[in-house]
Amino acid sequence: MNVTLDGVSQLSAATTASTTGSSDLGEENFMKLLVTQLQNQDPLNPQSNEEFVAQLATFSSLEQLVSLNSGVDALYLASASMNNATMTQLLGNDVVAWSNEFNYDASGAVELNFDSETATSSATMTISNADGDVIWSGEMGALESGEGSWTWDGLDADGNAVEAGLYSFDIDASTETGDDVTVSGQIHGTVDGMSYEDGSPVPSVGDVEFTLGDILRVESSPTDQED
Repeated sequence: MNVTLDGVSQLSAATTASTTGSSDLGEENFMKLLVTQLQNQDPLNPQSNEEFVAQLATFSSLEQLVSLNSGVDALYLASASMNNATMTQLLGNDVVAWSNEFNYDASGAVELNFDSETATSSATMTISNADGDVIWSGEMGALESGEGSWTWDGLDADGNAVEAGLYSFDIDASTETGDDVTVSGQIHGTVDGMSYEDGSPVPSVGDVEFTLGDILRVESSPTDQED
């Protein structure tokens, strides 16, 4: 492209207002650059037909990419809308999902569910409140491989009944040879909430939120089974 020094200055001035604040070269900006280039080319050494045709081809490709990008955006929005609507079908269904949190209602003993990657010779349960403070810790004994459950009586380390609220548990376990074993918490319950605050559906059971990727199983609710 042959442009004089004065032409470069005029080209810059013509496009600064429309390109400020954006790193994308849109259709309007491209046309302004092309017109300014033609207005300021050297009369004694004009742009060749081949160069001009090549730039028009570039503009055509740019226009097609912009149209394609708009189509992809529309398709994404439609897909996200359908996905959000579909996820509402989880409401009222029983699920099993990865989570070490649980909502305690202060009504007595509560069953805590987990999954052990292999059998263990010993395991220790630690329960913490919503602030992360440990309120109880104790031995669970040996665990079998796979899913299991353990009942907590709802009492803290001093034997006092704890208040209702959100709690979490962690299990430290090992084999006879002292190797650590991963034991992951699970939540079993009926989906009673669905949040879209962050733009994506986030289901919850008793105020305990988890991602869709954390769901292991979805089961029909007792009401559906009766029907």
